[in-house]
Amino acid sequence: MEDVRLGASRRLAARLRLLRVGGVRQTLVRPADSPQAFVAGRQSLRVLLAGSGPVSGWGVGSHDLALPGALARAIAATTGRGVVVDVVTHETAGVHRVAGMVRGAGAGRYDLVILSATVADTVRMVEPRRWGAHVAALLREVRGSGAGLVAWLGAQPIRSLPPFDDDFRDFVRQHAERLNRVAERACADTGAIFLPLPESPKPEGGRHRSPADYLFWARWITDELAPSLIGHPVEAGHHTSTAEDRVAAISRLRLGEHRQDGRLEGLVGTAQRTLGAEIAMFTVLDDRTEWPIAAVGASPREIPIEQSACLHTLQSPDGMVVPDAENDPRFAASELVTGPAHLRFYAGYPVEAPDGTRIGAMCVFGRAPREPAESDSDLDVLRELALLAQRELWRFDPAAP
Repeated sequence: MEDVRLGASRRLAARLRLLRVGGVRQTLVRPADSPQAFVAGRQSLRVLLAGSGPVSGWGVGSHDLALPGALARAIAATTGRGVVVDVVTHETAGVHRVAGMVRGAGAGRYDLVILSATVADTVRMVEPRRWGAHVAALLREVRGSGAGLVAWLGAQPIRSLPPFDDDFRDFVRQHAERLNRVAERACADTGAIFLPLPESPKPEGGRHRSPADYLFWARWITDELAPSLIGHPVEAGHHTSTAEDRVAAISRLRLGEHRQDGRLEGLVGTAQRTLGAEIAMFTVLDDRTEWPIAAVGASPREIPIEQSACLHTLQSPDGMVVPDAENDPRFAASELVTGPAHLRFYAGYPVEAPDGTRIGAMCVFGRAPREPAESDSDLDVLRELALLAQRELWRFDPAAP
């Protein structure tokens, strides 16, 4: 009976430490920018980071310097492909909250989903067996959603967390190790990948977290996942969106009220100058029309959806180039080609709303045809500008942090 009372007492003390963790972390900087990081490149891999702990980015002020940015760079360097990393996080999210976060993010549209809740549930002193059942259920749900690879992030060594760096840490460390073992079994049972996060090397008396910590973890995670990531196919189904999806996303962002935006116009101007095009636009498409939010070289006007080249871009896996529209049966009869504008060249790359719906494109038009050999370099430029435009759209999202 005394052992039971002692165990309950220590669990209560551990829960009280959660308050201390919160108190310490309130003084720490954390990312406040758009919850996305990317490395532009071809056949981009899509990654979702969801949960708490290292995903939250404690100690740095931007997601580019935290785990999302470090992971994007590490995966891109390993695979030679572009990478877009989205992050949904809450500082105290345990497995139950993470489940709701992942559902809201639409896990099925990602090539890799990494979940993190072990540290938060460790300090709650959750019962391991029930907790393991919840982890396994979540992993099965995410795998069943159509997501590519699914991984669970184990707790890093507890001694590396400042609120647990005294003698009390051994009790918490043992519980973290129990949860790690349970999570590893859940991954084995569900076909997910268990990632037992190591302690990052840090100088004595260093910051709680630094960009170097996140880079260390990102490289370690990428090395563990490399055999599965290299050669991972691009799933075209991840990129589909209906007209109804676009209408809902445009309405949520209230883009009909923001048909001129200085930051987006700057990106469009860069596209025009860099690609030497007569016209450059960032357009959005609803169910009936396409219109430019930002444009250079053309008077902004609506285009009927049936004449839209960007509609085809939205349906492409990695952007689209039309070297000579007169020789393309999709566009040869279009008024934009046969009429006074007499447009011949087009290149576009899809732009997504924060919820992942493809709503428009960063695109350029020219009145002279181009050689097909130029297509790859044109798309490389548009790809990066489109991803930058996506970041700007977070400013219009009422749910953005």
